[in-house]
Amino acid sequence: MIKQRVLLCFCSAILLLFGCADPKILERISLAILIGYDIEDSNKIRSTVALRSVNQDLQSVVSVASETDSTSKGTRIKISLDSTKKIGAGQLRVVLIGSKLAEKGINETLHSLNMNSEVSSGLYIAVVDGETRPLLERKYETISDIGQHIYYLLDHNIDEQLTLSPTLHETVRDCYSPFTDMVLPLLEQDKDDVQIIGLALFNDDKMVGKLKGDDSFYVVLIREKFDAGIIQTTIPGAPFKYISQDVPDDLHIALHSIFSNRKIQLVNEDTPEFDLNIKVSARIFEIHSSITTEEQEVVSKLEEEIEKEFSKEIMRIIKKTQELNSDIFGFGEVYKANVGTKNIDEKKWKELYPKMKVNVYVKIELLRNGVFD
Repeated sequence: MIKQRVLLCFCSAILLLFGCADPKILERISLAILIGYDIEDSNKIRSTVALRSVNQDLQSVVSVASETDSTSKGTRIKISLDSTKKIGAGQLRVVLIGSKLAEKGINETLHSLNMNSEVSSGLYIAVVDGETRPLLERKYETISDIGQHIYYLLDHNIDEQLTLSPTLHETVRDCYSPFTDMVLPLLEQDKDDVQIIGLALFNDDKMVGKLKGDDSFYVVLIREKFDAGIIQTTIPGAPFKYISQDVPDDLHIALHSIFSNRKIQLVNEDTPEFDLNIKVSARIFEIHSSITTEEQEVVSKLEEEIEKEFSKEIMRIIKKTQELNSDIFGFGEVYKANVGTKNIDEKKWKELYPKMKVNVYVKIELLRNGVFD
């Protein structure tokens, strides 16, 4: 009898719990997969949302809605008023920001996203070179779901380390850090497709410049470790003419299975001056047929020339970030860790960063070549 009463109480509690839950029937809601934010001439925000819903035939349908208001929340209310279904943000995977809004500042956008309990901290944030609305509203012949397409575009290239990870958590962390600036993937609409064309650089919360797509490799190389990257680089062919006159003037080399480590050390507090040491191990995936890599002398010369090329490109990119006063590499964090917070603040670091000196030391090790070795 006692067991029956306990079982009855347990079942009653379960029924009460289910009765208090907010039911979300799939046919009655639209899921926001991607949101794009632009700024209008009147300084109002335009939100363009890619929505997925299920019709009466249980088929997935993708639609795009767009509204303008003073705040992003205001645009969401207007979009809801035009919709016959409740809009949920729990499946939001990507937020795109138009370049004009990015140049004006994205602090309010990040704050709004961070305050929304429905939004995952793992969603991706990227900048569109231009406006997000035409990119999302266009009817693509090869893209049926623009939200899913852009999510997988970013996710795949992040996994391959061809661009940087721009999750909401990482972006907010860099935005609020006084000693590190944000860097986000830069997208562009290209005919009947969308592609990643480089990186958007920020000073505080404002976009101040761009890096081209090939530069992403070197940015990743400086900021983090490579697990298994790939890169095509070009070195002078002249040092290898003794092998064969068929060696081209510009020798193109594809490297893959790239593993790397990097270390930043402060060597002079006054300048300030840093040593940037990068070690890279890789294998030659493709090279001109006139070059044989069976002799160690040739391999050593290839390593030497690749080291020069990597060092030159790294210095060029660091110099550009200094011109834009955008410390995307966290040199300020290293400086603060050495001198203490009493001796440095955000304003002082912004004065020091354009003047700092960086000594770049790259060590390349070509482990093996070809797919059969």
